[in-house]
Amino acid sequence: MKKVILTLFCLLMLNLGLQAQDSPRKYTSFPFNSQSLKEIGCSAEQVKKITEIRKAIMDERKKVIEDVSLSERDKKLEQRKLIDKSKVQMMEVLTDEQKQKVEEFNKKAKEEKSEN
Repeated sequence: MKKVILTLFCLLMLNLGLQAQDSPRKYTSFPFNSQSLKEIGCSAEQVKKITEIRKAIMDERKKVIEDVSLSERDKKLEQRKLIDKSKVQMMEVLTDEQKQKVEEFNKKAKEEKSEN
């Protein structure tokens, strides 16, 4: 009897795990990844520039994380500043129409988050 219950439990957990993988990731703000950039109509040059900005910011974030002279709180604050800086830089690459699409995405994501 224990084996049957254990088998059923394992099957249930496996099924739940597979369902979780099938559901798309819910973003809380525009992701600025290649796929999303193409969806809002970015050119290859725009995608390249934004990718370079993201890489540079990730390198800076890595330095902050590895900085032993900073407290955990200061590291988080510095990382937040870098993220905000990158968003400004990436938005500068976009056209007005693309910026509007990003803002609409962010507004919708914020509304969905507040509903949950």
